[in-house]
Amino acid sequence: MPNVLAPSIRTWLTEVYGLRYPIIGAPMFLVSYEELAIAVSEAGGLGTIPLPNYRDVEALKQALAVIRRATHEPVGVNIHLSGRFEWRAQLAACLDAGVGFFITSLGDPRKIMDDVHASGGRVFPDVVSLSQGLKSRDAGADGLVAVGAGAGGHGGTVPIPVLVPYLLAETGLPVIAAGGISTGAQMAAALALGACGVVVGTRLIATPEARASAAYKAAVIAAGPEDIVFSDRITGNGANWIRQSIERVAQSPEIGSRRWRDIWSAGQSVAQVARLLPAGEIVQEMARTYGEACAALRRTLPEDNPQT
Repeated sequence: MPNVLAPSIRTWLTEVYGLRYPIIGAPMFLVSYEELAIAVSEAGGLGTIPLPNYRDVEALKQALAVIRRATHEPVGVNIHLSGRFEWRAQLAACLDAGVGFFITSLGDPRKIMDDVHASGGRVFPDVVSLSQGLKSRDAGADGLVAVGAGAGGHGGTVPIPVLVPYLLAETGLPVIAAGGISTGAQMAAALALGACGVVVGTRLIATPEARASAAYKAAVIAAGPEDIVFSDRITGNGANWIRQSIERVAQSPEIGSRRWRDIWSAGQSVAQVARLLPAGEIVQEMARTYGEACAALRRTLPEDNPQT
């Protein structure tokens, strides 16, 4: 990571969590573990882990302890509330470790709302539609993660340029943009739409800190947007996958099956992934090129353009 840090970026999210940049490392299944979360948080963003990555609560507690020994910066988690995981025990372990940022998926966020709020934390449900956004607002959510078309993993079909301002206008909650964001210019576009932060996943797969296999990382680097397939065939919910990894998959593997490591999720922003880079360098590059994108936009305004 460069010795000179990119200038900080101020949004609601950075102010609330004391972040340097409004960049959240996506909580990716079988990819985002302690190493990646630590790297993103240490670089000025907000690293996260998905709780289904841990086979039991004791393994989760050990992971949280590793993270806390390595960084004093904020970290977050993605908790699945479908009932397939020990979410109550997982929640207790996270609160004991001082986690204050919770993304909820595949279940009712009201299940954790009171306990998280009592501990001073905040809850941000994943949503793909206005209906989900309104239900989350009425449930007491502190903000929303707008998962747009082209996002890696489970996502929706509405593009981020439509979904983010739609949710902002109709719910009044802070909105974090997820889907198709791998560069500083894409982050600038999301923030221009009103987002207070962005979730970056696909680009962070191609990092040394990600626990994806070498073949998975190579596939992300080699793939183009046309190689990403949106399908509900694998999990029962619509999600984006690298085509070659699901061609021979007839049904969803059991939880805990090693076959999941050969089923590769990624978003359409594979288009912007050209090589393997450390996660910290990616965060810094995004922050730096965000500034360049904003400067370029300012030059389009008459008062800043002496030639007009």
